[in-house]
Amino acid sequence: MTAYLIAEILSKSKHRDFYWSLCDQLIPILISLLDIKNTILRQKVVIALGWVGTEKEIGLLTRQMLDDADALCRAWSATSLMQLSFHRVKVEIISKEAKASFIQAITEEKDPYACGLMIEAVQILFGKRWIPSSAVENMDLEKIEKAKKSAIRFLSKH
Repeated sequence: MTAYLIAEILSKSKHRDFYWSLCDQLIPILISLLDIKNTILRQKVVIALGWVGTEKEIGLLTRQMLDDADALCRAWSATSLMQLSFHRVKVEIISKEAKASFIQAITEEKDPYACGLMIEAVQILFGKRWIPSSAVENMDLEKIEKAKKSAIRFLSKH
């Protein structure tokens, strides 16, 4: 939990001199916690990686998005990939490296809320609009399914 709070503070301190070095020190701690059994803590670790991670963490986050047993951990992994683009990684790098994983994750995801969050992350990374946040929050199955098809079609072509 302390690592999560440190990451949250750092995410708001990008302009400070200490930002880069402290993020780099925090990343190994967060990575060591990725296998924690407590799903709520694991979700927080995944979120924190999105705030402080680098290009090197793209692979870790895509694996979590594809393989984690918890739907919210999978969803937060997708949104953490998006968060990387707001902090330390160029969106083009994430888009290129994670595209195939996004296709697979969205295709295979059974939880509608998790799938909707993944689609929202892809929308932001690729500058598209298939579903409003309200449809995801309300778990509008019809809109999520339609957006899922559109997102997969787009990602498969680009």
